[in-house]
Amino acid sequence: QDSSGSIPLSPGPTNTIDLESFLPYRLSVLEQQISRAIFLKYGEKHDLSRMQWRVLSTLAMFDGVTAREICNFTRMEKMQASRAISGLESQGLLSQKTSPLDHRANVLSLTPRGKEVYSQIVPEVLREEQRIFSCLEENELQSLHQLVHKLCAALED
Repeated sequence: QDSSGSIPLSPGPTNTIDLESFLPYRLSVLEQQISRAIFLKYGEKHDLSRMQWRVLSTLAMFDGVTAREICNFTRMEKMQASRAISGLESQGLLSQKTSPLDHRANVLSLTPRGKEVYSQIVPEVLREEQRIFSCLEENELQSLHQLVHKLCAALED
């Protein structure tokens, strides 16, 4: 590391990847930066983790789903979802009851308090989203949405 705390970069062997131009890496860094900026709008104030926010948001969209369905929708690992669900339940933000269709699964729903917390967070998160993407022209933002959709669809195959 140099005096600024960053690692000085020098060209490596020809079989290495230049992370500064490797798109998967750059997208990962971008996702982390965006998630962090949005997390700052709800994390401390509402005592929620990123995974809890994802579960909360999913339940606001799809009330009465199972943990497995949340994992499928959000692409969360089972353990991440389980921890998030337990944390939200202990905070009184969601409730669980046995599914009438499959007694091995629990159906999850937001409690009135969970709905209230979600409704408090949404305007802040939407303002932050708007701030983050304000550097893009409207047509660029539309193109970005289309490209992300196209990449996601291609990876589903």
